[in-house]
Amino acid sequence: MIDDERVNLRVPEQVEVSYELAGLGSRFLAALIDTFLAGLLVALLAFAAWAIRAHLSGEVGVSAFTAGIVLGGAILLYIAYHVFFELTREGKPPGKAMTGLRVISVDGASVAPEQSAVRNILRIVDLLPISYAIGVIALLITARNQRLGDLAGGTMVVKERMLPIEELPEEETERPQRPELPPEVSEEVLRVVRVGARVVTREEAKTIRRYLDRRFELAPEARRRLAVRLAEGLRRRFPGLGPGQLRNPETFLEVIIRAIDEQH
Repeated sequence: MIDDERVNLRVPEQVEVSYELAGLGSRFLAALIDTFLAGLLVALLAFAAWAIRAHLSGEVGVSAFTAGIVLGGAILLYIAYHVFFELTREGKPPGKAMTGLRVISVDGASVAPEQSAVRNILRIVDLLPISYAIGVIALLITARNQRLGDLAGGTMVVKERMLPIEELPEEETERPQRPELPPEVSEEVLRVVRVGARVVTREEAKTIRRYLDRRFELAPEARRRLAVRLAEGLRRRFPGLGPGQLRNPETFLEVIIRAIDEQH
C-alpha cells in the first residue's frame, strides 16, 4: 500500500506494540539517500583501484574483463553497505536513519544477520528491470508494504515510533514516588527537556509511563533493549541536548516524564 498503515505485534520483550509501516514515499526517499551514499563509496573505491592499476601497469585504459570485475565488486559492496548498517545500527542504514525508518523482523525482533543478507541480496531482483520496478510493485500489493527481499528474508520496514496497543485505565492508581534524578541532570538539562517535552504526544507519554512502571518485571537485557528503543525514537525531539547528556536511556525517559508532569 502507498499510504502508511499499522501492524500489531508482540515483541520479544513480551510487550504488545503497534508499528507504523513505512509507505512507498518514505522508503523511496531513504533508498535514494542510501543509493547516493553507497554509489559515492563505490565510485571512490573504483577510482582508487583504477589509479593503483594505472600506476603499476602504466595502462590507463580499462578492459571489458576489468570492467566486469569492477561491476561485480560494486554490486557486492552495495549489498555489504546495507547489511553492515542494518546489523550495526539497529536496522537503520543512513538513509533510513535520516527519514526515521527501521528494518525489523516480521515478529518485531531486530533483524538477524541471515535476514539482512537475504533481503539485500534480493535487491538485485527488486531493482529489475529499472529503478526498483519489481520492488515497487511488490510494495503496492503486499499487506505489509514488503518488497521481494523483505518477503524472502522475513523483514519489514517501519517508522521508528513505537506505541503500546493496550490503553491505560481511565482511573489510574496512585503511582509510587520515583527515585531522585541523578546529579548530572542539571537545571539546564531540565530546561532543555521541558522545551522538547511540549511536542511529546499523550500516547507517547503513556508509552513511557507504561515502560517505567513495568521495567522491573522485565529481564535485564529485555529492559535495556526496550529502554534504548524508546529513547532513540524520542531523542531527536530534544536537539538542545549535547551528545554526552542523558546518555542513560532510562534516566532520559524519567526526565521526560518529570518535565511533562511539571507542565500540568
